[in-house]
Amino acid sequence: MLRGLYVSASGMLADEIRHQVVSNNLANANTIGYKKDQVIGQTFPEVLMASVYKGKSKIIGQTGLGASVVDIPIKMTPGMIETTNSTLDLALQGDGFFVIETPAGIRVTRQGNFQLNGNGQLTNFAGDLLLGEKGPITVNPLGEAIEVKADGSVFQGSVLLDKLQLVDYDPSLLSKEGGNRFKVADGAIAREANFEVLQGTLERSNVNVIEEMVEMINLMRAYESGQRLIQTQNDTLGKLINDMASNI
Repeated sequence: MLRGLYVSASGMLADEIRHQVVSNNLANANTIGYKKDQVIGQTFPEVLMASVYKGKSKIIGQTGLGASVVDIPIKMTPGMIETTNSTLDLALQGDGFFVIETPAGIRVTRQGNFQLNGNGQLTNFAGDLLLGEKGPITVNPLGEAIEVKADGSVFQGSVLLDKLQLVDYDPSLLSKEGGNRFKVADGAIAREANFEVLQGTLERSNVNVIEEMVEMINLMRAYESGQRLIQTQNDTLGKLINDMASNI
């Protein structure tokens, strides 16, 4: 009986984590360049059940011992490309990340809505500097229009200012931070990226709102089922204890 309570409770705890992940995905459905999280769960090893009668044991089946969440990987599928016609809006079609300099160190991101700060440097809306191969990219705010080529080369008029520093890593080497930034694991080695820079566009979130809403409904039903199972087992256990006590 107590095993049943533990199994039901473990399933509810796993569903609670899944619900938090789905809620966060939905909250970022309109965040530029956001990559959704997934939940990978597993059941605890099953054990054999046996009945014993007159000293003889007979296998009658298997029973599970519960479930748990083992990993929450990032789903790196591309989001829809939306045309904005804004000069400083950039999207990456294919693999790769923009490299930005933050107060906490170098980070990577797929969020491509940039602007100019007071020093004429390209930054995101949090003020993190967009890095080129030579460092922060600085333009003349009063100069000619900025053009970004497909290979990441940044021109102002006919002058080549720099080339975007674009990198790619295995998703398992990345961890999410606030502000739609990713921290790269220490010692991680970048891999070859196949990308194209699109100016005047933005990559939307890869969250499918309908799929996430359906998943949330399923999780709520599963959680409620777990609650009912615990309540039923608790009532049965209470009746058993009361009946035993009345026979003493």
